[in-house]
Amino acid sequence: MANNPLNNKFCARATFTMAAGNNNTSVSADGGKVIIPEGALIMNAYYFVSTTFVDADAGDSSTIALGYTGATGAFVAAVAISGTNNPYDAGAHGTLTGFAGGLDEGDDAGTLVQTTADVELLLTIGNERDVATGKLDLYVEYVMTGKLS
Repeated sequence: MANNPLNNKFCARATFTMAAGNNNTSVSADGGKVIIPEGALIMNAYYFVSTTFVDADAGDSSTIALGYTGATGAFVAAVAISGTNNPYDAGAHGTLTGFAGGLDEGDDAGTLVQTTADVELLLTIGNERDVATGKLDLYVEYVMTGKLS
């Protein structure tokens, strides 16, 4: 039987659908928690916005961060909905995690992250305004290292 090196690679998907009534809070994924297990090496993260985000007064100054328990801005630091490059407009978007910047052979792992405990994927809303509408899917690719705390 051939050794398939991809048997150890996983991709977690967390869907976040916004509706009025969620400000200054971290939000779990639709349908419940999405967990990245202890000992995972997070290799890449990206997200797809299917419904553009808009805050309650349509000024889009509310901030949104994407991350996980203990590091709520690990993938996308808190940035206004209307921030540079419109990070919460419909379409595909990259994050701070992964090889997007291009690493050379032998370089340190750059922005890869190893979990030392189970972590929940989170969307965190800042500011005093509710996010009235918006929907995104966050994808997090990881491998299991076998190294547990």
